Amino acid sequence: MRLLHTLAPFSLALLFAACAGGPGPAQVTPADLAGIEADRAEAAQDPDALTRVGIRFYDAQAYGRALEVLTSALTLRPAFTTAIYLGLSEAALGQFDDAERTFRLAGALPISSSQRDELEGRMAKLSRARLVAEAKQTIARESTLSTRAPLPNTVAVMPWTFVGSDQSLRPLGVGVTHLMVTDLSQIASLKLVERERVQALLDEMALTAAGRADPATAVRTGRLLRASLVVHGIVRETRDGIRVEATVVRTSDGTVEASGGAGDRLNRLFAVEKAVVLDLVGQLGLALSPAERRALSERPTEDIQTFLAFSRGLEAQHRGDYASATRLFAAATERDPAFGAARRLLEVNARLAPPMADGSLRTASLRSAIQVIAPSTGGEVDRRTRMPFSNPRLPEALPTKLAAIGSIIIVIPRP
Repeated sequence: MRLLHTLAPFSLALLFAACAGGPGPAQVTPADLAGIEADRAEAAQDPDALTRVGIRFYDAQAYGRALEVLTSALTLRPAFTTAIYLGLSEAALGQFDDAERTFRLAGALPISSSQRDELEGRMAKLSRARLVAEAKQTIARESTLSTRAPLPNTVAVMPWTFVGSDQSLRPLGVGVTHLMVTDLSQIASLKLVERERVQALLDEMALTAAGRADPATAVRTGRLLRASLVVHGIVRETRDGIRVEATVVRTSDGTVEASGGAGDRLNRLFAVEKAVVLDLVGQLGLALSPAERRALSERPTEDIQTFLAFSRGLEAQHRGDYASATRLFAAATERDPAFGAARRLLEVNARLAPPMADGSLRTASLRSAIQVIAPSTGGEVDRRTRMPFSNPRLPEALPTKLAAIGSIIIVIPRP
């Protein structure tokens, strides 16, 4: 056997793009754009040709031109790939409502299950992009927004900070934040600001972990989010285990409305968090119904290692490393199949994880390149993913399969 050392440049670039995420967009010259415009004129009434031209404009970051061409192509013939790229172009221009409508149009077409999975991933990314744009607008309007009255009973949970020497436990900061949001959302009298919205604003504010734990920052963030209360806290490593400390601040005047803490062995983390939540609820004078008390008593999992894997998955998701998040949520689900939050986030991140974000046209090209150049590679895909490469329903999901593999080595027999 010998390693394949010659390969068509186009096919090799596709393989590297799939396995490593690919290089950033190349510099586009006026001559390049003029060439694309010439092809656009020739495409005229051909929806397939117009779609290819629109994708080239999109790749060149000429989003306005891409929008015009892809709109024409979609008018001539509704097609999934055309709609996807039109929605991406609209999102790149900040036209989020238009992009959502276009994606929903794509979902109304007769599409395969893998295309529907891709679409759901696109919709999730669109929501994240919208939150980032809204965070930028919020910061730009801070002088105005900070003077507006907060919304009653609205709570923002800040990302919690881990303090300790054992860095393997650091993900518990984001994990306990998730627990706190989940528990407080069970209380009907409270309205929780979305965790993703809080995080997008903090990212735009470019705060360090220490900055997020500052009460003054909590008040500022809460006012921008129009939350009346902000919950922030620390997960602290102790000699005997773990300690959870929380503070609730009223954003109108910065006063501390409630505070509390509890500690125990690491494997008692869930009981500790529940004790802190109930203590805060009591100090805030919130009356709980029997149903709410039952909901607050439920634990996501009984296994701390499962929760650690889940917490690391949340960290990866925040970094935008959806492939790692998928693996970590899968590990948590494998350890505890009843862990509902891990299972739901596994499904979401699996759709967000494709390493090649350029759409189904390039997916088809990649699939063809692999099958033509080295058909035996399909067997390696089968072995590592336990999903049959030959299954006719799976080829369009190839990027997700490649994400699970991480890398591909193509070998061919010596003649």
